[in-house]
Amino acid sequence: MRLSSSLSLLSLLVVLPACGPTTREDAQVQATRAACDYYAECDEIGSGEGKEFQDRNECEVKTRDFFQSAWTANNCPAINEKGFETCLERIRTTSCSSAADYLNTVFFVCGAGSICQETED
Repeated sequence: MRLSSSLSLLSLLVVLPACGPTTREDAQVQATRAACDYYAECDEIGSGEGKEFQDRNECEVKTRDFFQSAWTANNCPAINEKGFETCLERIRTTSCSSAADYLNTVFFVCGAGSICQETED
């Protein structure tokens, strides 16, 4: 039993990506996932009046488009790891009922000025 658990843990470590800088594309995927989790938590996904998205797929497509246009190759050659982690945490903790909190997260905490840097460290 103990050997089996050790092997499972070892296999998990083998499939995990190597540590290193987050690519812009990976950041966009992670931010999309976090944002759609936020929208789901805030009951903004589903059919019915007042919903932001019809389903999870629509959320992912539109949100990914948003992050791709916000963090482009021209304005975001590299990801600031600390800023990006702050962005993800802020997406998870933004209030569903505060438009000001939402706008602050979208435009300031997760904006290119906080997320992007000129070169990889």
